[in-house]
Amino acid sequence: MAARVILRVPDRQLLGAYEAALRGGWSPNTTRDVAPEQLAAIARDPDAFIAGLLGRGGRIRLNDGSEVDKIPDRTRWIFAPDRPGGPFVGSINLRWLEEPEGRPIEVLPPHVLGHVGYSILPAFAGNGYATAALAAMIGEARAIGLPRIVVTCDAGNHASRRVIERNGGQLRETFTAPIYSPGPRLRFSIETTP
Repeated sequence: MAARVILRVPDRQLLGAYEAALRGGWSPNTTRDVAPEQLAAIARDPDAFIAGLLGRGGRIRLNDGSEVDKIPDRTRWIFAPDRPGGPFVGSINLRWLEEPEGRPIEVLPPHVLGHVGYSILPAFAGNGYATAALAAMIGEARAIGLPRIVVTCDAGNHASRRVIERNGGQLRETFTAPIYSPGPRLRFSIETTP
């Protein structure tokens, strides 16, 4: 039986589960451990932290320490209704650029490797939650008007590659992105229309 997930919009009621995952050593960013800075931001002002996840505008820090403008995105927290208590199991986000009229476009800035990024807590890895969450996020990409999305992973991340391929991902190229990791990465495209 396929795993089921519920994608939830981050809010204060759910913040405790997210914070516990960060304290347990998990990071929603797979290229840089952002847990310490997110925990500090939550401690300073939990409402501002949530607003930062949901708002448009602002700046983000890259792995090399530089800052860039944040592009439009949707962050969703992943919960597993098939487990007792429906625990928090990870995070997924969708990123895109827009034309001045607000229509999404497929191109991404050079510092954004793909439209979708996800991270599952190690205790829940291998149970199909990433596959189900990516399928749900493909639906959100379709709803905002993206006909296809790009998803990348490290060449050696066979589990992530299977997640992408199970969702219709077609390998387009192998490339390097030294700002994120020294090794090769794989770039896939996924059509959002069934």
